[in-house]
Amino acid sequence: MSAPKPAPQNGALRILMLWVAPLVVTAAAIYLYGSAGRYVETDNAYIQRDRIDVAAQLAGDVRDVYVRENEQVKAGQPILALDDAIAHIAVRAAESRLATARAEILGAQASYREKSGEMAVARRAAEYAERDTQRQDELAARKLVPAATVDNSHRTADIAKGSIAVLELQRAQLAARLGGRPDAPVDTYPSVQVALAELERSHIDLARTRLYAPADGIASHVPKIGARLDVGRPAVAIVASGRLWIDANFKETDLEWVHPGNPVHIVIDTYPSHTWTGRVESIAGATGSEFALLPAQNASGNWVKVVQRIPVRIAVEQKPDDPPLRDGMSADVQIDTGPHTRFDRWFGKAR
Repeated sequence: MSAPKPAPQNGALRILMLWVAPLVVTAAAIYLYGSAGRYVETDNAYIQRDRIDVAAQLAGDVRDVYVRENEQVKAGQPILALDDAIAHIAVRAAESRLATARAEILGAQASYREKSGEMAVARRAAEYAERDTQRQDELAARKLVPAATVDNSHRTADIAKGSIAVLELQRAQLAARLGGRPDAPVDTYPSVQVALAELERSHIDLARTRLYAPADGIASHVPKIGARLDVGRPAVAIVASGRLWIDANFKETDLEWVHPGNPVHIVIDTYPSHTWTGRVESIAGATGSEFALLPAQNASGNWVKVVQRIPVRIAVEQKPDDPPLRDGMSADVQIDTGPHTRFDRWFGKAR
């Protein structure tokens, strides 16, 4: 008979592989996952600058363009000019209307003064006629003048008094045309004020035929000479050269420990070998979907829960020797939330 086979020596190895190794791997995975969570990162981040759309306030054709595409401009620098022939005509027409309104007021004031003078003359004539009537009455009482002479004197006195009343009515009409202020300065009357306002508006419209840079920056989408610009439609875009920031869209589940002031590590896709630092400036008060043109309607019966994105604004710290950054560049950002881990969440530690 053959000798019995020795007991297998791999029993301990089998136990090690089936029980100990999975437990070690599981514990290591739980530890690594639970001890993480201090850093949150996303590649859904983009550089932003203030972009100002310069819109035409008058419709017209482009007559001159003073800047080139992607040219650096300064605040107040002229960018382009529209055809201003119609605007110049409007200014001359407004000046003519103003001169006419002033002439009408001056004429009405002169007529008022004229009527005042005529009234003074008429009063003196009425006073003389009244005295003459009294004399004629005294002479008629002594039978020294005929009755016809007395009647004529009374009729003359009545006409003189009536002319005063007519002149008073005419002067009152002129005073009404002058707003009850016949001696006020010419430019204070409503008709002249309207003409002055029209002239001012025509000057403003003339000035609006030139478009100026509202801030320092780079001019983009510059139109060509002869292009038609409509009121309110952007004519030129100015990408401001001032402060820039990053808008990073984080998952809502990543923002538990994120607060303004957290340090940020930044890598721009264009310069992968260069890094920037920054700080969390602010966190949006609503998710990105809330600002969508057609927000999601979650009250329907086929609702599916989707993790939302919340914009986080990050201030970028720039150094003089840093490469140039442009609006819209993609970036990877990593926020250091401080000494927090997922264990803190699991075990309910205070933030």
